[in-house]
Amino acid sequence: MSERPKNHADPRLRAAQALVLIEQDGQGSQAALRQVLDDTPALAGPDRGLCTELVYGVLRRRRPLDRWLEMSCRQGLFDLEEPTLAILRLGALQLADLRIPPHAAVHATVETAKRLLPHKQIAFVHAVLRSIAQRLLDGDRPDDRDLPDWLTRRVHAWAERADVDGAALERALSQPAPLFVHALDGDRARMVADLAQEGVTVEPLDGAQVPGVGRVTDGRFLQTQVFAQRRALAQDAASAAVVAWLAQWLETQPAGRVADIAAGHGVKSARLAHTGAAVTAIDQNGDKLLHAVQLCAQIGHPLAATITGDATQDLGIAPGAFDAILLDAPCTALGTLRRRPELRHRRMAADILRMADLQARMLRRAATWLRPGGVLLYAVCSFTQEEGPLQIAQFLQQNPDFQRFPGQSEWLQGWLDDHGDLVSAPVRGGVDGFFAARLQKIA
Repeated sequence: MSERPKNHADPRLRAAQALVLIEQDGQGSQAALRQVLDDTPALAGPDRGLCTELVYGVLRRRRPLDRWLEMSCRQGLFDLEEPTLAILRLGALQLADLRIPPHAAVHATVETAKRLLPHKQIAFVHAVLRSIAQRLLDGDRPDDRDLPDWLTRRVHAWAERADVDGAALERALSQPAPLFVHALDGDRARMVADLAQEGVTVEPLDGAQVPGVGRVTDGRFLQTQVFAQRRALAQDAASAAVVAWLAQWLETQPAGRVADIAAGHGVKSARLAHTGAAVTAIDQNGDKLLHAVQLCAQIGHPLAATITGDATQDLGIAPGAFDAILLDAPCTALGTLRRRPELRHRRMAADILRMADLQARMLRRAATWLRPGGVLLYAVCSFTQEEGPLQIAQFLQQNPDFQRFPGQSEWLQGWLDDHGDLVSAPVRGGVDGFFAARLQKIA
């Protein structure tokens, strides 16, 4: 990729660079976008939005766009380098899905190619885009099959279990995710009022509610003082429901000792610490734990401790050390395909069993750290049976000293299935696909 001035505010160029970071360097979509946007302060307003729309649009539609492009590439796409592929996909997306006039889409994409590609590749890109533009005028469009076949089958099996339309669920996984916000003190009314003063509109959730959570329908939440002061954080409503489910029990306990396993950047730790609990955050990534420490300190509820290490090992933690444990386990993250669309290209069916094995080992270890009478909340942002219901069925069979402990709060009734487990799907309120089970260790 040729070097360009960092402040060159071409949203298509920045989108192409982000796609190369994702496809060639293996970065996550959020990290790649953040990097190119931070490197381009001159890219603002609608151009910043267009860059984001282009990146996520290509990631969601990469399979049908590639099939469409291949018909105009004599040698196919296999031998093309990532910068060229990124430019072609960006041009195809604009032609097919963004309602940009064909001549404008082709011209703008070729101008971007001039900043990124060798001269011989620019002519190739121009020829391919002109070809598909003509095919578009003749009624030839890309198809709608965005997911690999194995994942499509999994989605439809999930839809059958959830008693929802499979085609609708598949479409939902290819749509942008809403922005949900979570008041760390649980006071949604005050959060809504404070954000309204800063030009941000927050509405109640569609369907099942979560204490302290609303959906942003207008305004720039991340530019508000409410966010800067960490009085509210961006968090998917299903993820917030998981932590609220454990926080509900902690609020009945006198300053409990809590482990947040796979704590990440500390959003869940912060909410748990807000209950007055003494929270120990555990994660293999020390940099993420540093963010967790800073976040909890910023909200005035410092972490009790952090432990960097593999939570399948004993880590020097005494048996029965915690009153409550949140295990938001590493998983395939297939329930977050709208937020992380690159996963549809990276995940394989074999990953499900690999992750389920890791989760089972983490569950077994966490069970030893929980005191009798304590509560263990297991959660995954995935919809697979192996990572959710079957994982818990196996755990309960092997650990007769544990039982489900769902609770009776009114807000929970829209989230719990017939077994008392929390289950969510984007066709119900626009939330991510989560599974969670709240278990109690029998005294």
